Amino acid sequence: MKMQSVILTFAICALILALPASALSAEKVSLTIGRSAINFPDSDPDLVPSVPASENPLTIGVRVSGNPHDAWRLEVLASGDLVSGSSIIPVSNVSWTAKPLPFINGKLDRTTPQVVASGSGNINLSGTVQFYFKNSWNYLVGNYSQVVIYSLSVP
Repeated sequence: MKMQSVILTFAICALILALPASALSAEKVSLTIGRSAINFPDSDPDLVPSVPASENPLTIGVRVSGNPHDAWRLEVLASGDLVSGSSIIPVSNVSWTAKPLPFINGKLDRTTPQVVASGSGNINLSGTVQFYFKNSWNYLVGNYSQVVIYSLSVP
């Protein structure tokens, strides 16, 4: 059966981690995501095996200042699998492509944060991420959803 729709809702969490108290006030991070949710339209798995999100591409802005030498990392973690009532689709069926570097391609996971971009020093950049859903006749019809959380950290 075809699925009716999949909705991912984004939460943003900007973190500064493992810094001495004196450095905490000097470093600043800023994370912006162009949308708060994306949707994957109902599609025939024989014709569209990889369904692009209707809102593609999603713009992500990363800004780190007061950080001349230390590493920074942008990660994403799904809060769980895709759920519609008692039906579940593994969230790992959602992948993304990203550009430019240092943004990288990946797929969602519910247990391990996945790196979306990383680097060191100060940065002010904008990247695009395009999400895709692996379509299958094995999914039960439903409106599936899940929250994913982006975290920008300076370790």
